[in-house]
Amino acid sequence: MRASLANVASTKTEAAVADRPLYLALAAMYIAQGLPIGFAFNAMGTLIRENGHDLAMVGMAGLAFLPWALKFLWAGVVDNACRRWGMARIALLLQALTIAGFLGLALLSPRTQLGGVLAVLVWLNLLCATQDIVTNACAVVRLQGRRAGIANAIQVAGFLLGMLAGGGGVLLLYARFGWVISMVLLAAVMAAIYLLLASHRSWGETGGREVSPDKARLRDIWKREDIGWAILLALSFKTASSALPTLVQPWLLDSGFGVARIGTLQLSNTLATAAGALLLGMPLVRRLGCRRAVLVGLALAALGQGSASVLNVWSHFPVWAPFVWFGVQSLLEGAMYVTLWSLFMNWASPRRPGVDYTAMQCCESLGSTIAIGAIAPLAGLFGYVHAFAGLWLLSWLLCAIAVVCLSRVQLCAD
Repeated sequence: MRASLANVASTKTEAAVADRPLYLALAAMYIAQGLPIGFAFNAMGTLIRENGHDLAMVGMAGLAFLPWALKFLWAGVVDNACRRWGMARIALLLQALTIAGFLGLALLSPRTQLGGVLAVLVWLNLLCATQDIVTNACAVVRLQGRRAGIANAIQVAGFLLGMLAGGGGVLLLYARFGWVISMVLLAAVMAAIYLLLASHRSWGETGGREVSPDKARLRDIWKREDIGWAILLALSFKTASSALPTLVQPWLLDSGFGVARIGTLQLSNTLATAAGALLLGMPLVRRLGCRRAVLVGLALAALGQGSASVLNVWSHFPVWAPFVWFGVQSLLEGAMYVTLWSLFMNWASPRRPGVDYTAMQCCESLGSTIAIGAIAPLAGLFGYVHAFAGLWLLSWLLCAIAVVCLSRVQLCAD
């Protein structure tokens, strides 16, 4: 008996060691993919204004989001290319083009050539959104089952860290070194990730899993009997957590919080979300399996969604209160993200891993975009108190929606 247990423990240890290059590669790629989108949304607006352009041009940076919203359209092509030439080769090609893109930005001036800068920025996000399909397909093929929690904890934490580096990190570099050196340094970071990915290409293998000879096609996803329930879950689960920050920032400003303090709060919330993904989300999936973990994750997030309502009725709350309350909320949301994305990773078919998983990501983006666009007019009509309460109620309604969907969604692994 003891010998048998020792053999099982030894096998698990060997498997964990064998998977280390895969975990490292996933972390590196998710960080790399988060950097250009963080650059576009959290840094470029400031840089556009700092270089003397009007607010209308600031909105043009939003074009960088289009590749992320539309990447499902070419996910089948990417899946088929990975099947033919290997995931590692495709990812390295895209990483090399990203390096070239940042070096190209170094040759342009945001003051006199802003159109060119924005075009390259959209191109960089197109490359990284495409690489994201490869990364997700790799995670689906290699880490379905309860190890999906590890993959998605790495995804959430890595992508957020990449966005931090692309946002605040770029602004700090720009303030210290200027535009050219900042872009060269970003290219150097991408080159370091390229070397890491190239040094251990075993992460791009299928891990012994049989690969379907059929071509991956987007239209085949509609043949799944549970596709409607999966789409409903993907569209809805993040709506409350996406809409709330849209109101929290102006509400804090109206409550006397300064811009610098709000920026610090955003940073602490981001780090708390990453911590929640690693410390809560990953163990939930490993111990409970995806379905039960989703329900626990959504319930925890719903509890956290009450933070704004609590603070709103707390007259003259101290400065530390938003950091604590919204930090806990972000921690719980990080756990929720991991559980949901682990579910969709296990829902994705190994025959078209990039297509299925990417389609759910794009549905989530659509749902979040609708929620963000709707919440500000609603808050204008009903005020902060009712808007915050409504979002808290919505977060509990999402738990009920998830219960209905989970009983009908069919997983390829759990």
